[in-house]
Amino acid sequence: MTERQAPRAGRPNGRVALGLLLAGLGRPAGFAQFGSTAEAFLASLAPLLGFMIVLCGLLGWSGHWLVASTLFFGLVCGLLAPPVIADLFCRLWHRREHWARYANVLNCMPWLYVALLMLLTPVVATCISAGMNPNVAAGGLLAVFGLYCLWFNWFTARHVLEISRGRALLVMLAVVLGTALLQQVPVTLSELAGMKPATIVLQAVAAGVNGPGH
Repeated sequence: MTERQAPRAGRPNGRVALGLLLAGLGRPAGFAQFGSTAEAFLASLAPLLGFMIVLCGLLGWSGHWLVASTLFFGLVCGLLAPPVIADLFCRLWHRREHWARYANVLNCMPWLYVALLMLLTPVVATCISAGMNPNVAAGGLLAVFGLYCLWFNWFTARHVLEISRGRALLVMLAVVLGTALLQQVPVTLSELAGMKPATIVLQAVAAGVNGPGH
């Protein structure tokens, strides 16, 4: 992959959007649009962290501060685990120079996945309207979405870290499974303490997060 000058953290992220589009369509050249510096990595981290703070702050404002703290810890684990896990492989395989760009792409992946869901949802709705079983349609959506996410994780590791297919598969599995396990730790601890974070979050969302005591 040809090296290009990394965009500054303060620039509009139009290049990143273009890079996501190209990479999401299977074109490795799209990864050259992502910055390969620590500043670019931090810039891609900031909006995700801000979203988590707002989400957990609203949940805490509804009167569930302990659950909000648990949720925030789990989300932070999910955000930081992938680049940390990838760093271990980069050090092992002498790919440290590619780590910042790879971590940058990891931070931007959620935006691609949201766009994919927005594209797939009308298709599923159309299939249901045409008479398809809703459970089958929803299952198909989840299957396509899940397989694409796994493929894109593998594709990113393969071309950004410039490693073999087998090593890329190993990185993908370690990142996905390791992140899932780490995110489960705060949830498990809270459930052992008698809390039901998922139930409380859904109740807060259903109530519209109207304020403390609701």
